[in-house]
Amino acid sequence: MKKLGLAVALASLSSVAIANPNTGCGLGSMIIEDQSSVLMQVLAVTTNGTSGNQTFGITSGTLGCAKPANLVSNEQMNQFVANNIDSLAVDIAAGQGEALDTLAVIMNVEDKAAFASKLQANFSNLFSSEELTSAALVDNIIAVVG
Repeated sequence: MKKLGLAVALASLSSVAIANPNTGCGLGSMIIEDQSSVLMQVLAVTTNGTSGNQTFGITSGTLGCAKPANLVSNEQMNQFVANNIDSLAVDIAAGQGEALDTLAVIMNVEDKAAFASKLQANFSNLFSSEELTSAALVDNIIAVVG
């Protein structure tokens, strides 16, 4: 429990720290401040890797990690696309529809009209083959909206 308290305390201080590009972000980068030598950088990287806290730091924007601007639940999006690929094809072709609206919500899209229009204009790029998998469609959508 003391380790969790220490991690939370360090996480609260982390918005001030900037991650070293060689060692990345995480607990090791926070507690090993002087990373001017190879040995200290190796210790920081080892601590980051063995403590397994970089995922927490990235998703929370702590431990010297920058929080991504667009945090989309890949699993939720993958599941939705897999279960609604035919409905999405119809809605994207039409530029509107319930499946397309739901996808926009999952992706945290603010301008749904522009999103729908962009996907509609790129329909042939999105649905590039008859053997298209849902994972490939997700990749195509992200590439188009990217």
